[in-house]
Amino acid sequence: MVVTIFANSAAALSCLPWGPADAYLQAAKSDSVYNIIAGELRFDESLLPQSHADNPNDTPPLTRIPAQLSGKMLDGKYFSGRVKVPAVLEVECLGPWCGGMASGTDQVFFAEQRGQDLVIRAGACGGFVFADTSEVRRQVLDCHRGKACEPAMPR
Repeated sequence: MVVTIFANSAAALSCLPWGPADAYLQAAKSDSVYNIIAGELRFDESLLPQSHADNPNDTPPLTRIPAQLSGKMLDGKYFSGRVKVPAVLEVECLGPWCGGMASGTDQVFFAEQRGQDLVIRAGACGGFVFADTSEVRRQVLDCHRGKACEPAMPR
């Protein structure tokens, strides 16, 4: 019994490298429609899931949080179309490990259109949200313009 408990507590989440090009390529091959927006997402951070100390596996696998997304949408070849729209932040948890982000920070979002909802996913192993840096924008624009679009790890 001690070995089983030790093995379970020693298990850790192992994630593959993931970057903006990976998100772009996955969104491009998806049947879903994605909007790429550089801006900020505002939401109540107190609604983010927390791992339960007494039983971390009791954390809900998916938490949906209402949010407001504003910024510039990738329109044609540039981030130029201004948007300010309601959105839903979906935070995934795998046992005690949860995705997450800070409200109001500059990010590049791959927002999935699901019916009337614009959904932003924050996965336990990364997701479709990246810090809004010149490198992230360059990677996204290169992919969008048909230039080199190299995933973080060859697949």
